[in-house]
Amino acid sequence: MVPFGFWSKPLRMVFRVEKSGKINYICGTAHFFPFSFRKSLKKLISKVNIVLFEGPLTESDMERVVASGYETSTSTSLIDLLDKNTLRILEEEYESSKSKNESEISRYFGYFQGRSKSRLEMDLRGLKPWMCFFRIWASFLKERGWTYSLDLEAHVVAKKKNKKIHYLESIDEQIRALEGIPVERFVKFLNLFRDWELFAKRYAYFYLEGDLENLLRTTELFPTRCESVVEKRDPELYRRILPFFEEGSASAFVGLTHIKGIVERLKSDGFFIFQDKC
Repeated sequence: MVPFGFWSKPLRMVFRVEKSGKINYICGTAHFFPFSFRKSLKKLISKVNIVLFEGPLTESDMERVVASGYETSTSTSLIDLLDKNTLRILEEEYESSKSKNESEISRYFGYFQGRSKSRLEMDLRGLKPWMCFFRIWASFLKERGWTYSLDLEAHVVAKKKNKKIHYLESIDEQIRALEGIPVERFVKFLNLFRDWELFAKRYAYFYLEGDLENLLRTTELFPTRCESVVEKRDPELYRRILPFFEEGSASAFVGLTHIKGIVERLKSDGFFIFQDKC
């Protein structure tokens, strides 16, 4: 894996939004990444009065997400739906992962990665499909040095700068979106495990370049690229962002997959969009 963590590049996935002399920003976030954007985020957040996030990012909120990820029924586990070869490779990968020195956001990754060091099947059986998948995915990324989250870094910076913070969604709304992801999408992506290394490298490269179009093409098969997460939420996220952007001096941090839909709606409402870098 290319040591992205050693690169010192500006944050390019930022869009300046202007209308009637008022300036706002919208940033496509990387929930997991091998590089810190702390310096760029300080510069960006210093320009605005209010900072918007998709949903709450406190420890208690993350605990609620974890609690909701446990299956209460006896339905088939996600790992039972994988082909045997994929399951064998995943188990080897999962068991080989070693604990790393904790970063400032280690708790965030721990929520998805899980605390247990037991075998994959023992650790993941009993979880809902979305939680099962994200534990595997987070474990894979953390093992390769993806120990940063732009969302959490921005949240820390906003709090330290005493900015007003507003959450666009509740935890319950976000959980409902996860619950709506078709199980087939998880299965398909997990069965493509051999391609994950290339997927991660391409994702990091296009993100660092600020190349939204190629990044979206690269992530078409990722499980969250589905109706319950994207198409159903884009209009509502935009509706909630709009009053702040009409007021001015706001920066919204939303997942990359929402940027295209929100930007299109901003343009339709007379906003001018310019891709920036910080």
